[in-house]
Formats: sequence, C-alpha cells, structure tokens
Amino acid sequence: MEQHAGTLAHQIGRAVVTKVPELSLTFPAAKLLPGWETGGDDVGDASLTLNVHSWLVRVDGLTVLVDAGVGNGKKRAVAAFGGLDTPWLARLAAAGARPEDVTHVLLTHLHTDHVGWNTVPGQGGWVPTFPNAVTVVPRLGYEFFTSPTGRASPNHDMFVDSVVPVVEAGRVVFVGPHEAEPLPDFTFLPTPGHSLDHSSILLRSDGREALFAGDVLHHPDQVARPDLCSMFCERPDEARRSRLRMLDLAADRAVTWFSSHCADTSAGRISRTVDGFAWSFVLEP
Repeated sequence: MEQHAGTLAHQIGRAVVTKVPELSLTFPAAKLLPGWETGGDDVGDASLTLNVHSWLVRVDGLTVLVDAGVGNGKKRAVAAFGGLDTPWLARLAAAGARPEDVTHVLLTHLHTDHVGWNTVPGQGGWVPTFPNAVTVVPRLGYEFFTSPTGRASPNHDMFVDSVVPVVEAGRVVFVGPHEAEPLPDFTFLPTPGHSLDHSSILLRSDGREALFAGDVLHHPDQVARPDLCSMFCERPDEARRSRLRMLDLAADRAVTWFSSHCADTSAGRISRTVDGFAWSFVLEP
C-alpha cells in the first residue's frame, strides 16, 4: 500500500475540480477483474493498482466534496482500511479547503472507502468532520444498513461510525433511486450494480460536463472491456448495464470522467472505437 501526496486541479466551466488523494492498493489482475486473463494477455504476475481519493469541487460559492474516502483510525474488517493514519486532511487543505469550508458532501454509495472522512474522533465518539456541510446520502443504502440484513453485514461498522453520526447531526439530505438534483448543477444518476444504492454524479457548468462515476468502473481496462466486473461488484449484470450507459454518455457528450479508483491522474475521457470504447488519461489539468 502506497500513500500519495500532491493535488491536481481541472477547470470544468466555472468549476475547479481537485483530487484529494488518500492511498493506493495493488491487486493481482485476475483477482481484481475476474475474467481479465481471457483478454489474450500473458497474465503471469500481472497486477493492477487502484487509488482511493475524493474530489473537491469549488463552483459558484459552493465547496463540494464527492465521496469521503476511508478515514483515519477506524476498525475495519478489511485490514488495508483499518487503523489508517494518512495526511488526508492536510491534502484537503492543500487543495484549498478546510473542513469548515465544505458546504456539501456527495456520497455515490455507502461503502467503506467512500464514507470514512465523514467523521473524526470527538467528544463522546465519532463526530462530523465537516460541521457546516449538508451530506447527500443514498436512501437505498441507508435503508439497507438499518435493516436486519444490513446490520449483519461485515461492513456495517462503517455505517455506524461514518454515516450514523452525520444523520444524527441533522444535516443530511436523502436521494432516492431515481435521477435527482440535490444542489444546482449536480445531478445524481442511478447506476446500480456495484451496489444497490450506487449513483454517478453529473456536473454541468458553462456548457461543460464532468462525471463523478464512482465505482461504475475500478480500472481503465474496463473501458475497452466493459464486460469485466470487479471482485467488489454485488450485481455484475446490473453493473455492466450501468457501466455501458455511462460510457455511452461520456463518449457522446465529451464528458470528463473523474474516477473513484483509477490511478495516475484518475481523470480521463472516453472515445468510441471500432470495437467499443477507449480510455485516455487527462494528463494535464
């Protein structure tokens, strides 16, 4: 596991989008993307690297955080996410925001690596990191983790320490499993499959568009091979349909794709090829 430093900003119309890195993880390719070895390459010891990060968006007086990473000092069933001590808050500051500056936190879905920085240790337990923020929470995820099945799930711990305190603070807006615009120019597009509550978020500004795709894909190899689902996807067939729908949207509308887990700059563009789609990294902001 490697921790990252540095920030990278992109101009999308009036909006400035900056990556806030947290950590990176390396997986055997055929484990991360089952079926990857059938692509014709010599698998051998091939590995793929994923990043975990958030996106900070500053536009029209709003300071918006898209997803909230893993967080520090949390007990987790997955060892790679447990007891972290990263300088993520310092990286957020380097990107131009203090916790109290954040006006909105948008959660693509309720998974361990997307909600953790919602809370930090405080008096009596975990307290909201962003005291002035409205947090947009997927209703289906909230309903699942408050159900008997959800309470028995291995990742219920993240719901207890990283979602419940924000809900109890009373600064939450829920979005349902349908297209919604909880704040101007940010539209939630339902993209279930990776999880039942997953949405991607489309930003529009001055005629330009950006897609915060969440976990619609985990690695650029899935652009050329959208049939591949990650080991983390709960409903593969549904995930494939959502991925193809977002790839179509991004290719047809020249959308800048801000990924949740692709490495390098983590931002790219989608183009059409004879066989389907191709990914190209945005190398310069």
